[in-house]
Amino acid sequence: MSVVGHHPYYPQSLELSGYAPPTQSPLTLVAVMGGALGAILTCTYVAFSGRRIHGRVLGRLDRLAAMWFVLCAALHCVYELYYLLHFRTLVMAQDILASTWKEYAKSDSRYLAQAPLVFALETITVTVTGPLCVVATYGIWTQSLGVRYIAQLCASVLHLYSVALYFGTEMAAAESNCRPEALYYYGYFMAMNAPWAVVPLVLVVQSLGAITRAMSISGKIKSL
Repeated sequence: MSVVGHHPYYPQSLELSGYAPPTQSPLTLVAVMGGALGAILTCTYVAFSGRRIHGRVLGRLDRLAAMWFVLCAALHCVYELYYLLHFRTLVMAQDILASTWKEYAKSDSRYLAQAPLVFALETITVTVTGPLCVVATYGIWTQSLGVRYIAQLCASVLHLYSVALYFGTEMAAAESNCRPEALYYYGYFMAMNAPWAVVPLVLVVQSLGAITRAMSISGKIKSL
């Protein structure tokens, strides 16, 4: 059965076959996601704050980078993996993870409309970017700088590429896929995705600097 207009998503002409609304309130869904992400960040901070390499604690920037990559790994390898596995049936599902996706889809209905671009981006994110975030986290934990900065650079470039396509295709679309309320456009669509446009850029610059310095030192050693 095709459902037209009997859902909260834009454009209003969007057809969602078999759509089942969430059974939880929006506030509950936001609280669940916020609590889960907060717990991940807190546990990561505690774990990496107690980490010592040759008797020295990790620096603040390393701890912050670790928190970022653990957060990304959790989202990419768990939450977004769920989306890929339920890509065709998400619109009908009513479990808590499906409901959080439906809440976010108020800012981007492409996630429920089975848009090929979203599927392609999520596939790359789950299968490539997520594992790279795990490797970068491992590099920070062990202070394997070569592993860390190469993985960090690759993951960050992929984040920037994905977010550019994600924002660009929505802004170029003939019809907006976001509800008109400020909460969904500025709060969900813009604010929730903005970190993946800002933090990776900083990490790319940091990675290139570290790799350049390492190559310069290596070149000087070889010339001795």
